Amino acid sequence: MKKLTFLFSALIGLGLHSALAADAPHGSILEIHSCEVYAGPCVVSSESPQEGRYMVRAWDFTGGSFNNTDLTGLKIAVLQSSSDNLAESGSESGNAIVYLPESATQTQRDTLLTWLKSSQSDFHPSHLQTRTVPLQFTKSEQGYEFTAGNYVDVKTAPLAQCKMGGCGEVLWYQPRTATSLFTVVVNNGSKVTEPLLNLRWDASGNRDIFLGRFGQPVPAKNLYVSLNELCGPTQALF
Repeated sequence: MKKLTFLFSALIGLGLHSALAADAPHGSILEIHSCEVYAGPCVVSSESPQEGRYMVRAWDFTGGSFNNTDLTGLKIAVLQSSSDNLAESGSESGNAIVYLPESATQTQRDTLLTWLKSSQSDFHPSHLQTRTVPLQFTKSEQGYEFTAGNYVDVKTAPLAQCKMGGCGEVLWYQPRTATSLFTVVVNNGSKVTEPLLNLRWDASGNRDIFLGRFGQPVPAKNLYVSLNELCGPTQALF
């Protein structure tokens, strides 16, 4: 709690520094893995080495610009398939499909792709392809949902709805994306069908999704908090 109080105080006290940093791209990030990220050693052991080879990341920009292009309101997502467990740091990027927003201009789409390549230090795919599709990142009473055309559909539920097991569950992995704050949420039914990768991936009920904030001008990095703390009493953080 002391860490979180300090963090919120820092957010309030940044002043002019925050104003200057506000132009940097920032917003919400959803990161789903094909292995559980909040689990016990027995689960992690049972999933290794075959699980975890797929990952979807979706960014929802609430503000900021890059290369003199405003990114506010835009979204971008990437699906990766690797021979490695992508939840592990240092894993090979494998092959990737980047989903670009249909509603954006060509300049905005080009800028988003350039931002992705330059901002994600772990992203070095062997083969990269793109699709231009409708992208939706929405919130409801049940949780959050992200869709990329007919190819990706991710639904979340709060971690509190997930029954704990008996294997000493802990936060086993960290988000691959640099975040300010993040939490773990439950997969409430997700489907990925991507012919370009010959991939079909369905999941439900697993604790395999990170939900967080990126690009925030705060001193802490990858601070793990509860969903209530992430959203805040007025839901101003997420």
